Amino acid sequence: MHEDTKVDAPVKARAADPPSVTRGLRRHQAKMLRRRRQVPADALVVGIDLARERQAVSFVAGHDVLGRRRLSCAPYELDRILGEAQALASKHGSSGIVVAFEPAGHYWCLAAEAFERSGVPYVLVQPLSVRRAREESRYTPEKTDPRDADLIGQLAIQGRFTDTRLAASHDEDAAGQLARDYFKVRSLSAAERTRLQNFWHRMLPEFFSVLRDPTGKTALAIGSALRPLSEIDALTSRSWLARVRKAAQGDQILLSRAASVLSLLKAAHRDSVRRSGEGMPWRIRHAAQRRRLLEAQKADLRSELMHRYRQRDEAVFLDSIPGSNPFYNALTLALIGDFERYDDPRAIVKLAGSEINHYASGDWTGTSRISHRGRSALRAAAYQQARQLVAHNDDFRARFHSLIHRTTKPKLATQEAYVAVMNSYLRIAHSLVTRRELYIPLAERMHTILT
Repeated sequence: MHEDTKVDAPVKARAADPPSVTRGLRRHQAKMLRRRRQVPADALVVGIDLARERQAVSFVAGHDVLGRRRLSCAPYELDRILGEAQALASKHGSSGIVVAFEPAGHYWCLAAEAFERSGVPYVLVQPLSVRRAREESRYTPEKTDPRDADLIGQLAIQGRFTDTRLAASHDEDAAGQLARDYFKVRSLSAAERTRLQNFWHRMLPEFFSVLRDPTGKTALAIGSALRPLSEIDALTSRSWLARVRKAAQGDQILLSRAASVLSLLKAAHRDSVRRSGEGMPWRIRHAAQRRRLLEAQKADLRSELMHRYRQRDEAVFLDSIPGSNPFYNALTLALIGDFERYDDPRAIVKLAGSEINHYASGDWTGTSRISHRGRSALRAAAYQQARQLVAHNDDFRARFHSLIHRTTKPKLATQEAYVAVMNSYLRIAHSLVTRRELYIPLAERMHTILT
């Protein structure tokens, strides 16, 4: 060998670092283990594509679809398929039967009750999973009920189902139904407010120089007493005010404002250019009546929700948060149900669909945003609670201001900061309820540590 030739010394191999197992990975592994126990690999899965009257059923074992069935029955009668499923399970040596279906409308509740009554376990497969699997399996968005039933059964075997169940008790179910109805009624009531605003502005823009709010007591009484302007023009001031007073249904109203609106209505009727004086009053009157009815329903729902909430043990722990609104605590509890069902506070945030999703690939980093893949009503209740806490709780107010004024990281916009506070509220609520602890303000905690 030439003397100038250098031979590199062998590089000593370094011991590879062990792969990291994060907390999130451990939780995911534990979740998949629970799901494998719910749907064992050797179980016969009955996949059902639910409908009102005609059901598509597939019998799936492992990777094979053993057969299909079409049933003409209501969802609450689906337990009639269990005899055939049991026979197939015995024939193929399956360890048991598990039923899988999508949470379609209210039909899944009826089907779940039928299978609970029969003692057969069930799981729910997300429609999003079925939709994605539909294209993955055949590279086409083609949809048929038997094919969806096959996919539902196969997804259940793969562990791709949710932990959603029927409410554990009558009280829990009632609270959830009342909370959902409250948000539905609130949405309808807000729509009627917009209609009244637009209807009055179309027919009589001058109305808002007398009454700013078209949903106030006086405005609703005027709207409920309204008739086509050709009829209003023939009324005297006394008869008009009597009509408005009757429409007020005992509420205290401003009769002087009602008299001023009468003069505006008569002037509008005499204006030959205006076109809306005959049809629009009917729309205003009906919208005012609907708004009043919906507001009464909101009050009833609020009262019933609070009555049920005060009877729950969790109310003591949630109301211990200074500055929190008990009604939004009631809505949050009603929409979540049993906090013990969720193993981590972050699971509650994900249930609300307010967890932060990050987007990145290589050197590219996208904009982070919340997923919106959760219960929108829970998100709305928690967001309103966050606004209450920022206004009335020193700890949450300090966190809010630190988020919008921080310098070490990019500042958050006002709404983003409220979302962060909302997520803090949900995590704290989970911790308080599951640990059975009362909230301790930060100042008291620091004082305890220092002393």
